[in-house]
Amino acid sequence: MKTVNPVIYLLLLLPLHCWAADSDRDQPINIEADQLEIREQDNVSIYNGNVQLVQGSLRMNSDRMVIHFNDANELTLMEMTGNPAKFQQLDNEQQLIRGEAEQIDYSDLDSLLILRRKASLDQDGNVITSDLIRFNTATSGLEAGGLKSNVRTTVVIPARKTTSPDPEQSIPETGQSDTDTSND
Repeated sequence: MKTVNPVIYLLLLLPLHCWAADSDRDQPINIEADQLEIREQDNVSIYNGNVQLVQGSLRMNSDRMVIHFNDANELTLMEMTGNPAKFQQLDNEQQLIRGEAEQIDYSDLDSLLILRRKASLDQDGNVITSDLIRFNTATSGLEAGGLKSNVRTTVVIPARKTTSPDPEQSIPETGQSDTDTSND
């Protein structure tokens, strides 16, 4: 195995900003793991053991992360596995997005985030759980469905927050009016 400066490979992760908040794009990327293996001839970096990636508000945790590059050293695919693998980030509206699954793949070429097996995606209390969740980071399109026919997809949408009625606005009672002229 050839020894290469890991800092060079960290710089190649910059395309991860495609699904990070705009404010995260200019932040440095930090990766920690128990082990790192770089297979330059295969254009692959493999991180093993308590893998943690941080870039601005973006946080990723997994047991294993495999990053594939093309010949121009651009990110093509990132694979995270764990029990579960997790990510969280703030979107441009400062809403926290969280996701987890046993396997999370991100294809930069397709702008596609795929969560497989025991997958969930939570944004501001709106939760989708399924065996498979596919999220297009370019169009914000989402598909969810089971890998097996007997696994159902669940969506939880929280109740809308209501505001207290304005005490200055009175609601007329039924059957009475302001011009009631009945005699007692």
